[in-house]
Amino acid sequence: SGGEQDLTDNIVHLVLARLPDAPAGTKGISLFLAPKFLPDGSRNAARCDGIEKKMGIKGSATCVMSFDNATGWLVGEANRGLQAMFAMMNAARLHVALQGLAHAQNAHRNAVVYAHERLQSRAPVRGESKGSADPIVLHPAMRRTLLRQRVLVEGARLIAYEAAHLIDLAEHAADASGRERAQEQAALLTPVLKSFLTDNGFALASDALQVFGGHGYTHDWGIEQCVRDARIAMIYEGTNQIQAIDLVVRKLAADGGRKFAAWLEALAAAVPAQARHAAATLGQLRRLGELAADVVTASRGDAELPFRVADDLLRATALALIAQAWARADAVSSRPEHEGDAFHAAKRDSAAHCFAHLAPEFEHALAQARAGWMPFAPVALAETA
Repeated sequence: SGGEQDLTDNIVHLVLARLPDAPAGTKGISLFLAPKFLPDGSRNAARCDGIEKKMGIKGSATCVMSFDNATGWLVGEANRGLQAMFAMMNAARLHVALQGLAHAQNAHRNAVVYAHERLQSRAPVRGESKGSADPIVLHPAMRRTLLRQRVLVEGARLIAYEAAHLIDLAEHAADASGRERAQEQAALLTPVLKSFLTDNGFALASDALQVFGGHGYTHDWGIEQCVRDARIAMIYEGTNQIQAIDLVVRKLAADGGRKFAAWLEALAAAVPAQARHAAATLGQLRRLGELAADVVTASRGDAELPFRVADDLLRATALALIAQAWARADAVSSRPEHEGDAFHAAKRDSAAHCFAHLAPEFEHALAQARAGWMPFAPVALAETA
């Protein structure tokens, strides 16, 4: 991305490469810094071999770069380039998660404005409308779409804030055990955020285009660009399938589920006991914990099982996090001092929509994960006539 351009005075590339005596495999990869211009002002041998034509993010010059005979400086220890790269990648995964959230929020806000302005047909319940047609926001199909967007966008923002809080605690908590616990929870949350928020960035942008109807398919409104631009976030900085494998194989199964179970306990403890949606939230967290424990046990006799269930277990985890976030938000907005306040009324409506309409999605994710106990059949190339 931006591998060759003239917007900046220099471009500093981080390059994975092997030293001459490096061992085979990933253990022999080192990280190097290779700038476009060397310290003496001369041009490095790094060159662009082509600019890719993409379906979206056209403002970013995505280049094929060649570093033959280029000068580079070793970053960190020799043969430990992947470890150094992952320090950067973990931050990038969170940045991409926020990019997915931004796509979803941009699409939602534009869809809400358009739905209030666009007059089409008469709504089943017209309210105060007197004209021959009503704003499409009055139609149930539109309200369902817009409410689902709002629940996922605002819920995602809540869990993104939680990730930021955990990262701060991992650095600055008063005691070592608190820093370690926060780091463990942030590590579990990172792949969930990257995958779920970018999935939603694309899906909710597509839903927003549906609100615009045929207008949305044209360039005039910009929503089609949001759909195109959002699609890449599900792929780069580790595809969302890789994020699921990271959560389930590298984190959940690696320690027998201990850290994951402790995280679920902390999430449950943060839900106010008298919250209106406390029972539903705690039920989701309990059933997610049971699924995770079963995956750990079953994977001991079936090495492929955690890979088969990873995507659905991650999605179930994300939906449980959204439920937990809305249960807490609803508890705050239900305080007596917020009675009659439109802002808090909207939060209560969103929480109610979450538990009525996203709960079945959580159940579906659990069922899909359980279906992963059955191995997938081989997929062969079909014979052609």
